[in-house]
Amino acid sequence: MKLRNPLIASAAVVGAGALAWLARSKRPQLPEPAPEPPRLGYSRNGAAPAPGTETGAP
Repeated sequence: MKLRNPLIASAAVVGAGALAWLARSKRPQLPEPAPEPPRLGYSRNGAAPAPGTETGAP
């Protein structure tokens, strides 16, 4: 089957793709996950304390 006007057909395909992209971009997005609270017994920069330095053990 030969199309009468391939320019109109290609414009219709591009338009359908644009509508699909627009519909996808308007979907509600999930919120960013909350940061984890600091774990007890660890420093603020995330490094584990050296063994024996904070407990006073020899």
